[in-house]
Amino acid sequence: MSTPDLSSKCTTPRETEAVPEKVVILKFGSSVLGSRADLLNAVHEIYRWYRDGSRIIVVVSAIGKATETLLEQSRELSDSPEPWATAELLATGERTSAALLGLALDRAGVPARVVNPREIGFEVEGAALDGEPVAVNTELMRKLLRQFPVLVVPGFFGTDAGGRTQLLGRGGSDLTAVFLAVSLGARVRLLKDVAGVFESDPADTSRHPRRFSELGYADALKVAGKLVQPKAVAYLQRHNAQCEIAALANPYHTLLHSGASTLAPHVAPSTRRDPADVVLLGCGTVGFGVYQRLLSSPFHFRVIGVLVRDRTKHETAGVPAALLHTTPVSIKTLRPQLVIDALPGATPSRELTEYYLEQGIDVVTANKAVVADAGARLTRIAQATGVRFQYSATVGGSAPMLEAVSKAAARGEIKSLVAVLNGTCNFVLDACARGATLANAVTDAQRCGFAEADPSEDLSGRDAARKLQILASHAFGAEVALETVQSLDESVAQATRVSAQTGGRLRQIAFAARDAGHISAGIRFESVTGGPPFAALEREWNAITLTLTSGDVLTAYGRGAGRWPTSESVIGDVYDALRAQLLHDAPFSSV
Repeated sequence: MSTPDLSSKCTTPRETEAVPEKVVILKFGSSVLGSRADLLNAVHEIYRWYRDGSRIIVVVSAIGKATETLLEQSRELSDSPEPWATAELLATGERTSAALLGLALDRAGVPARVVNPREIGFEVEGAALDGEPVAVNTELMRKLLRQFPVLVVPGFFGTDAGGRTQLLGRGGSDLTAVFLAVSLGARVRLLKDVAGVFESDPADTSRHPRRFSELGYADALKVAGKLVQPKAVAYLQRHNAQCEIAALANPYHTLLHSGASTLAPHVAPSTRRDPADVVLLGCGTVGFGVYQRLLSSPFHFRVIGVLVRDRTKHETAGVPAALLHTTPVSIKTLRPQLVIDALPGATPSRELTEYYLEQGIDVVTANKAVVADAGARLTRIAQATGVRFQYSATVGGSAPMLEAVSKAAARGEIKSLVAVLNGTCNFVLDACARGATLANAVTDAQRCGFAEADPSEDLSGRDAARKLQILASHAFGAEVALETVQSLDESVAQATRVSAQTGGRLRQIAFAARDAGHISAGIRFESVTGGPPFAALEREWNAITLTLTSGDVLTAYGRGAGRWPTSESVIGDVYDALRAQLLHDAPFSSV
């Protein structure tokens, strides 16, 4: 079989998708961005919606007490600071948080673009420190959303007709978010430090306050004035629009809209069960990244055990000795609610995964060898015991490839998939195209951390083959035998220079297609042209395109390897499992 015509696949399918993407606006206020460390929790929330297939506009407030600190600085110079200069100063808080969040998203492998309000024509009029938004360039924003799945916008300020920075008043990032939502016809979610709006302070558990599942405008102005900017509520009311008020990672929220107010069942999320007990199998490159992310969310997770080979090594890295176990027999004595598998190789990963699923315990794994070889069996065990078995991190790192397959299948029959699944090959092929020998290119990849000490899994195509088997079985509902798996050898390395001379880039392409009931699949090196998604990929970036029989094309891309992108994918699965457990264990409305 010949591979699909890749030249036609590389014409920016993000911009030619027949079915428009959902757009959701997520607003992160200072209550959830209390410090720079909290930016990583914001990344988790953004990634949740990115892998769901949404296009996302992120509106951020300043971090922690940054605005108050800047105000103090202005008052040190004047008892009555000049308003326009003050607006320019205070806006630096939001600019800083937006830039830092953009950097955090890039580290996690989530494609994002930081946008300046002036760039998108976000126009404000009125008082310098308490204006009202009046315009935004929606056409430009939609164009940017076709190019980047995530846009990060600093809230709280815009520019007046003369180009001066102008604020939207205290809590003005709420107004930025709802204004953009109304302008674009988008869903909007205001992220706070409480899971919605309550009858009274949810921290006062003695009163057992109830959460509103739905909240009318008038009631919102009465009970939510400290939580949501009143100007934002008034703007929603004028436009008969709605927004959601929620906490990070939660499956429930309060819907603020034009209807009547209703209360959720008489249980407060702030008084829910203890954090979920987690066992971590493996604490290497990915496992230690996952461990750090779990520690940053003590409200949600409690690590009760870590399976490792070298106890001393991990004690030195800061893992408490009491958590460390060195044998499967020892780790099995623990009774977690969730198990995360970050072990290399099939042993003892497969046996432990099967054991925990049979015990009725949710399992999240990043072990592609186990899923490629035994994924169907493990899925059947999970279905029989009624638990979750998730493995998004086995393919594509932070590129939500399995989610893209599920999304495509929900729209119609998948005809074919084409993907770049190995970042090491990207790196080596580009180095060879610049004149390096294969040996030197591999050495450079190892020095940069993109290739293992033993690169044979990557160069032989076995790594990409396992990932393709997982993707193809997910796409076509059947185990797939690969017809060809081509190795990266000297002949391929030499071909990179020929490809470069003709304007192409050689890439390791994984492909699978269904035709008249027959599924064909393989791994080959092909010259690709035309820009995104494949020719534009560099280093550890991966991408996939899925073509439906209807002709619709869907894509996903992101960093395909490394501690933080792979950890982000694991944590995405972990939070999915947590939300499912919350909905199962607590009688909350999920509207």
